Formats: sequence, structure tokens, C-alpha cells
Amino acid sequence: MNKYELGIVDTRNIIKTLEDVYNYDFKNYALTFFKRRVERVILNYNLKDAEGFIRKIETEKDFFEIFLQEMCVENTEMFRDPSLWRVLKEEIFPQNIQNAVNYKIWFPEVSSGEELYSVAIILRKLNLHNNVKLIASSISELDLEKTKKGIFDPKKTEVNDTNFKRIFSENELSDFYTIENDKALWDTSLVENTKFIKQNIIFDEYPKGIKLILFRNQMIYYNQILQERFIKIMYNCLVPGGHLIIGNNEKIEYWNSDKDYTLLNKAESIYKKKLA
Repeated sequence: MNKYELGIVDTRNIIKTLEDVYNYDFKNYALTFFKRRVERVILNYNLKDAEGFIRKIETEKDFFEIFLQEMCVENTEMFRDPSLWRVLKEEIFPQNIQNAVNYKIWFPEVSSGEELYSVAIILRKLNLHNNVKLIASSISELDLEKTKKGIFDPKKTEVNDTNFKRIFSENELSDFYTIENDKALWDTSLVENTKFIKQNIIFDEYPKGIKLILFRNQMIYYNQILQERFIKIMYNCLVPGGHLIIGNNEKIEYWNSDKDYTLLNKAESIYKKKLA
């Protein structure tokens, strides 16, 4: 398959169309990432060029939903970076949830659902799941529906199982999923206490009173303007003393960020909202 490459004018026209037709503003996404995703959709759906993409986006709402799913960055595996999940299991969850009232955890972009189910499994193992309200949002309705149904890629089972063993050596991850024919399904009772939200890119509405946010490996796909906007939104969502976890290669750096957050764990990129 020949590679198709978007020009800058075509890219701007596509961004303008998405905003005009659907009120989704992608202009502050990292340009290289945005172009690469659109180019892949154009090739995969035999649209030939930017004009073909624009025509299909303008006339087919279902295709727009497919495009939104393409724009969501999938989590590659369950319990990715096991050292972080050990910190959650051994420190943050036991210390903060046991006697907490209305403990809320928010996943601003739930993507393919691996982190949501990873958290839910740890909470179940610690017998803390009834103390927690999970909130999962995404720009993609298709991703939300897939996550609700517990569907995941069976090719990931080996790496998922290996990661789980590094956290719970005495148990099996297979206690929480089934494989039938070519389908792999999580036990959806894990997320029965989860609120799913279809979210706009700019987070016009967002939950309040959150005590932990997981937003890992997402901001690298945004420019600085959108990164700072999201960080401030998450700051407003968190209660004082609440935790924000971002990707290992991401940082919270803006002009007064040291007044807002304390870096609690540098290796795992865990921040804590300051009390005052």
C-alpha cells in the first residue's frame, strides 16, 4: 500500500471541517500525530485524498465516530509499567481508600480500557472496590462501548498475564477474563460501579471532587497549549491532596505549577495537589 501524505493546507481544511461540522477542535493536537492518524484513515478506507476524507466526514456521522476512535491512543497492555501498579497496590490505595468517603478515580481518556480494568482488579483484590467510584470518559463512543463490554485483544493475554504476576505473584489474571473462540472478555462486574462519559476534546464538562486521576501517555500527543489546559482542568477536578498520575516521559511544567502540585514520585510521575 502506497503511503499518502497530507499537506499543511489539507490538514488545516480537515481541522476546520471537524470543528465546523461537529464542534471538535483538533488544532492543538500535535501536528505530526494528527496528520499520521488522518493519513492512516484515508488509506484504510480507500479515500484517496483529503477531499475524499472531508466528504465522508461531512456526510457520515458513523464514519466520524470511527475517526474519533482512531484518534484515541490505545493502552498497549494491562498493568503497563508494573512498578507503578505496585505503588498503587501497596501505598496509595491502602493509605487513601480504606477509610475514605466518596473516593473517586477519573480516567479522562479511557481509550481501550486496560488502565480502567487494571485499577478495578487491584481494588477487587484489596477488597476496596465498594469504597470507590470509577469515572471513565472518552471522545470515542465506540471505545466506551467496547470498554463497557469488556472486549480486549486476545493477543495481549501473554504480556497482560506476565505484568499481573509481577504484582500479584500468587494469583492468575485469568480469574478475571474468559477467552471463547477468538474473543477475549473481561469480567464486566469489575466496572459495574463505573460512570462512562462521552467527552468533548476541550472538556467543557468534567467531574469534580476527584481524588485520583490517571492520564498517562496522552499529553505527548498535544501541543503545549492543550497540555496546560488539561493540567489546569485536572487541577480543578482534584480535591486538595488528590493525586495525578501522568506518563513516565511527561512532566507538569508551567509558570506556577510548583504552587499547584508536589512531585510525589518522580520515577512514576505521581503528583499531589497541594493543600493550599
